Amino acid sequence: MNKYQLAVVIGRFQPFHVIHQQLIERAFEFGESVMVILGSAMKAPNVKNPFSPQMREQMIRSCFSAEHNERLIFRSVRDHPYNENNWISEVQNVVRNQQEEILDASGVEFDPVRHNILLSQVRTALVGHYKDSSSYYLRVFPQWTFEEISTDRKLSNELSATDIRTMLFTGDDRWKKHVPRSVVKFVGEFAETDTFAALEKEFAYVTDYKAKSKFVGFNFPATFVTTDAVCVARGHILLVRRGHQPGLGQLALPGGFVAPGIRLKENCIKELREETSIGVDTNTLRRAVKGHEVFDDPDRSQRGRTITHAFYIELYPKLEDGLPLVKGGDDADKAMWLPISALGTMEDEFFEDHYDIIRYFLDTPAHRDN
Repeated sequence: MNKYQLAVVIGRFQPFHVIHQQLIERAFEFGESVMVILGSAMKAPNVKNPFSPQMREQMIRSCFSAEHNERLIFRSVRDHPYNENNWISEVQNVVRNQQEEILDASGVEFDPVRHNILLSQVRTALVGHYKDSSSYYLRVFPQWTFEEISTDRKLSNELSATDIRTMLFTGDDRWKKHVPRSVVKFVGEFAETDTFAALEKEFAYVTDYKAKSKFVGFNFPATFVTTDAVCVARGHILLVRRGHQPGLGQLALPGGFVAPGIRLKENCIKELREETSIGVDTNTLRRAVKGHEVFDDPDRSQRGRTITHAFYIELYPKLEDGLPLVKGGDDADKAMWLPISALGTMEDEFFEDHYDIIRYFLDTPAHRDN
């Protein structure tokens, strides 16, 4: 009999490599069922997250027997870089739902008074190992027993998915020795797709960008400052399709790097007008600014540390005038007003963390008027 009814493993697995395989193999020893929670769901493909949750599930399942696959459960969760409590809640909810299924299957008669107590008695463990600061999440679920596993420590310290992706995108075949054989086949097939070809170009662009933006004579990388406009009107939000790398063709907020000699709000309005040709004069846009927040997740951009100042702009055009006219310009291939109700259906088309920035303002009205 396994020690736990449910063993939980959390990770991005971009891609799934041999240390990850060791982790799940140990989880099978602990749990009757193993739930793999895949992070970074609903993300547009980029050089950090090239594989969708469906692709990652396929590559992981390919590494285990039919018997083990019957015990594997997959769930995916979004990133919430500006609201960690939302991410924790999402993980808690998917685990609770599985605990409910286990409790239902046990034949215990439903008792509304004792239901939560019975749920807490479903033996559940979080399985993982501390590698570096990215493993902090292992400490934020005290309601489950934590089972720390040991892996090949030397290999674990030397091996990272980031290095594997670098080798993959640069044509260095050494990545193959770091992943299970079935994953080699899976990734090899992915490397023949148009998506991979686009990511190769993006990786080359980002690598060149970082090299060219290094400070000469200083041993620390550049930090960039940008502005973005979260512009809404009559239940719509103004977006652009990016016309260049990185994120070619992805949805984004109108914005750009801060120009010399210009203040942040003015830069935001300048970029908004340049990228969308919005039919609203500058003074009206200034008066329509209702809020300003800084978004500084260290990993928000693959080009390097990029801190953006986002301004919430709320327009009230007359109903008979309709929405202000817009047209893509400057770095934007296209500009459009998207119904806010459609945001959720297009989440996986957004560049970097722009969807998270939008949701931050739309979901927390207090931040609009600071």
